Amino acid sequence: MTLADFKNAHKWLIIPLVVALIGFSRGYLFRLPDATWHHHMHGLSAILWYIMVIIQPYLITRGKVRQHKFYGTLSLFLAGGVTFSALTIIPNNLRALETLEPNPIVSADFLYGVSFTDIVTIIGFAASVLIGITKVKNLEDHAMWMISTVFWAFMPALSRLAMIPFMILFGTERYDFIDVIFFSTIFSILPIIIICWRLKRWHPALLIVAAANLLYFFIRPIGRSELWRAIADEVFKFS
Repeated sequence: MTLADFKNAHKWLIIPLVVALIGFSRGYLFRLPDATWHHHMHGLSAILWYIMVIIQPYLITRGKVRQHKFYGTLSLFLAGGVTFSALTIIPNNLRALETLEPNPIVSADFLYGVSFTDIVTIIGFAASVLIGITKVKNLEDHAMWMISTVFWAFMPALSRLAMIPFMILFGTERYDFIDVIFFSTIFSILPIIIICWRLKRWHPALLIVAAANLLYFFIRPIGRSELWRAIADEVFKFS
């Protein structure tokens, strides 16, 4: 692959940013005064990371190597912020179990199940960044590992965006958030497959994140696992 193959990558990468902004608007952007510092740190660092991933291919394909390297260095701090802040969100989510109402859209199975997939997502994101750094001298590998970080964070945003049509069509009584996630998982993996097909390259960076997203199909059994619940309570749940 050459730089020309990534000439329009920044345009396509705007799509997941828009999905993230709309998806997290109801839960975060429209409730900024009520958000905790954990949410502010995670929201700000994640949005800036999305923007950085958009800017970087634009810079390098326009010959602006110095700027690309400069922002690449800054992105390391952003990646650390995204990773750390995401870890602080997990115990906050599990604390919601203390005031959880019976049969809500967000169930205990969901909260425990997502705590597991969140860990996988955080590890996958951080690992992709680190591998991308080590592959900086290989254009294709460096680009694909960095682009894959977008898809590690894509599913949580997409599932929240999918809540909007679900609520319009079904109200709030005939499904829970796990149903939305099951549906959204298909559309989180589909663009990865399309990218690999268009590039005629089944790159491991994309295959790994696609495989990890398959875990979302099993949110309910994971969330119901007594073993995982015990582990999550011990590691993440604080009074």
